[in-house]
Amino acid sequence: MIRFLHCGDLHLDAPFALRSPTEAERRRTELRGDLSSLMLYIRQQKVAICFISGDLFDGTAVTPETISLLEREFASCPDCRFFVSPGNHDPLTAGSPYRTMKLPANVHIFGSEKERVCLDDLGVDVYGFGFDGRNGGTNPMLGYPHKDPAKINILCCHGDLEGGNASPYCPFTKEDLAKSGFDYVALGHIHKGTELQKEGEVYWAYPGCIRGRGFDETGYKGFLFGAMEKGNVAAKFIPVSNHRYEIASVDVTGLTRTEALEKVRKTAITYGRETVLRVILTGQVEEGLVILPGEISHSAEYPASVEIKDRTVLAPRFTELEKSNTLKGVFYRLMAEKLEKGEIPSDALKYGLLALDDRNVTEELGEE
Repeated sequence: MIRFLHCGDLHLDAPFALRSPTEAERRRTELRGDLSSLMLYIRQQKVAICFISGDLFDGTAVTPETISLLEREFASCPDCRFFVSPGNHDPLTAGSPYRTMKLPANVHIFGSEKERVCLDDLGVDVYGFGFDGRNGGTNPMLGYPHKDPAKINILCCHGDLEGGNASPYCPFTKEDLAKSGFDYVALGHIHKGTELQKEGEVYWAYPGCIRGRGFDETGYKGFLFGAMEKGNVAAKFIPVSNHRYEIASVDVTGLTRTEALEKVRKTAITYGRETVLRVILTGQVEEGLVILPGEISHSAEYPASVEIKDRTVLAPRFTELEKSNTLKGVFYRLMAEKLEKGEIPSDALKYGLLALDDRNVTEELGEE
């Protein structure tokens, strides 16, 4: 059995442009730390082959610190063969860092032409190709040299499963996988990882990205580690860290503000300290329920960061407001007339009533 590790979509040196400069640099440092953790695992587990299936970098502008780190880490694993398939974020262009890095002999970067690398001592042939900025319409499953049926045949590539023919990211289908003739296909590009899959006689998987960078990349992230022989592949997911983004919906229909806050707290505490949590409030409420993140908890049992998004539908007792001579009643009647004419958005009534209740709606009006 040959031990292998499959990772992808590390996006080293991602800009994190929406973060402060200090926060952005901290996040980039975390990604470099993930790379070092991965390499340590390779040494500890005596991994024979590592597949990096694209988007090792977030772009072609890579810092000298990251280049130096990669050169050191690759060199620290001389007994492991590395195969890198450049992706759409780090294509093998003229200015690519792949062309300037000082890589040891155990690292192979696939070019834009489909090729095969023979590892006769392991009884393995590794196939692959890389993005070059122009070949995004290529089907990654087709067009390789003849496969040796006596060897373990592996494909390492970056591509878009079921992306449709219009996808610019090397689209292919499950039928293409099944007909490919490979023993294992190490895929990259999709940030939500899969377990080990099998289509026909072909094993395949997306490991997902190595660390979530926002609420569009929820859950634990990491890589796949396993072993293979001819006709059989086994692999398991290895999380790199406990850090994760998560989204939780909390239905607060019919609850008072105190009851809703308690329900949110009970939900939040189940995620643990290493979580960045977004809580979405749903349901119908008679009065606005403005719950602020600072009201959840700062204790160690709760997520390190919580944000609240109010998606509730305001259902006040309009008949009482229609008759009321209070400021809220006058406001409601004026706004209801404008709503009926389509002169204002529907949320204007909701936030106006909240403001008249002296509730802080600043966070509710913030950016997503």
